[in-house]
This record gives sequence, C-alpha cells and structure tokens, in this order.
Amino acid sequence: MAMNIGKLLVLLLLTAALTACSSKKITVEIPPQINLSTMGTVGVVGFEVESSETLPGDLTLKVVQYMQAAQPGVPILELGSQTDLLREVGYSTLDTEAVKAIGKKYGVDTLLTGTLEVTQSRPDFKLGQDLTSLSATSYLRGNFNARLRQTRTGATLWSNGAHGKWKLAGVDVSTGRIPTVDVNNREDKYKKMLQELARVGTADFRSSYETRVVQE
Repeated sequence: MAMNIGKLLVLLLLTAALTACSSKKITVEIPPQINLSTMGTVGVVGFEVESSETLPGDLTLKVVQYMQAAQPGVPILELGSQTDLLREVGYSTLDTEAVKAIGKKYGVDTLLTGTLEVTQSRPDFKLGQDLTSLSATSYLRGNFNARLRQTRTGATLWSNGAHGKWKLAGVDVSTGRIPTVDVNNREDKYKKMLQELARVGTADFRSSYETRVVQE
C-alpha cells in the first residue's frame, strides 16, 4: 500500500511538472476602447469648472496631454471657453445645433466637452467607542465628466468620467496621548486631484496590458 501511494505521489509530481513546462505566461497588449484616429480633428472646449477656490492647474490641458500621449498624432484644436464659443456661433446652450455650428465654423469633426465640480467637505467627526478618543477629517472631492460629440450630427460618440476624494487635514485626540494633526499642502492636493481625474477619465484612450497563460 505504501509503495502504491509513493508511486501515485511521484506520478502527480511528474504530471504537475510536465504541465508547468508546457505552459508559459505572456503579456498581450489590448487596444484602446476608443480609437481617436477615427475621430478626425478633435475640437476641445475649455471644461466648465465649479469650485469655490481657484485651481492650481488646468484640467482641460491635462486631459489633452493624456490624449496626445496615449495616441500621438491625433489632431487636436483647443477652441477656448464654452461661453465665448457659444457667443461666436450665436447660441446660448451647447445643444445639438450649437455643436454643429461650432464644427462648421472651426472645421472640427468631433467636439470634446467636460465639466468639473470641486467641493470641500466639512470636518467629519468620529467619537471612539470607548468615548476616550475623537477624530476629525476633511476631504477634497472632485467629480469630472466628459464626452465626445460628432459635429456633423451632434451625436455623442463617447462619454466617461472620474471622481474621488483626497484627504486635506485630520486631527486625532485621545485621552492620555498627545493630539496629532495631519495637514496636507492644499495646492499639492489640488494638483494631485486634477492629475488623477485626468488620468482616470482618459483611460479609454490608452492601450492596456494583460498577462495570460498559454499552452505550448
């Protein structure tokens, strides 16, 4: 019996070894979900921003940079603010007819627009279960949405967005301990928010990579 069990174990080990030798891992490139080369000339409208503070950076510019880095050679024309554009084409809202008019006036095939909403939360107070500790944290929140529209018809070709929160400051007070205060540089935190929103919001324009196991 012991000999049979031993032979079985050896057989299983040999099988596992042969299986391992007959397969390998490879990394494959997955094309971007959106091929910008099929979009013609892309007109970019300055994103509408709702924020109580002046931001230390331009989300529109960062998105354009990510697009060009992901798919070099795509013609992109920055058209300026939405308010100015609408006034120039004689419309009050960026509806289908306004999109068509902008495309005709500036010779762009698609139009990229976006909105950014930035808010700062009030401190979130938490009392410990044993009632001997108190903490408070405030966050910066960003919500970004964008879409591409065909200027010939005004139809939406793509839409995406990104959102998140970033810690601005925190205070922790516990009985018998020295209070701790964690205050982040506000400007750096805002810059990080803009960078991450732009990166996530443009993910559909970038190739991705996946590791797969293949049999030889």
